[in-house]
Amino acid sequence: MPDTNNTGALRTWLRRCPAIQRGRAFGVDYLAENGSYSLDATPTALKYRENILGEMVLRDTQDQNFVFASREPYGDAFQQNLDNLGVMQDVAAWIIDRNNARDFPDWDGGEVVGIVPTISGYPIAMGSAFARYQIQIKVTYRVTERM
Repeated sequence: MPDTNNTGALRTWLRRCPAIQRGRAFGVDYLAENGSYSLDATPTALKYRENILGEMVLRDTQDQNFVFASREPYGDAFQQNLDNLGVMQDVAAWIIDRNNARDFPDWDGGEVVGIVPTISGYPIAMGSAFARYQIQIKVTYRVTERM
């Protein structure tokens, strides 16, 4: 078993983003108290093809979707809400920049060929004082080891 899985590798890679504050909790599939981050795995359909024997086999290129989320102060102070959206915009821009530079995390069982944000940053769960902000990320990878 590898020391880390693909979600852990992506989390470590995202930690390099300058818009993500150092010292804040950064969970996996768990968004802790206010002022934290999380990288959540989301359902992604596997892609298949039929081989010459009529068997269904995985395609050589697959996708995996994730959500990067943070819990931030929220309310009627519009500047705070704009700042929160600005951080999500900065994270998305950094991901696009790293994609264009072909700077990807290691990927167990494959080789990453692209990482892009697929849904821009937005608040999804708003309370009276805090909100969950998130962006969706798609990792496309070439399979080098079969499941």
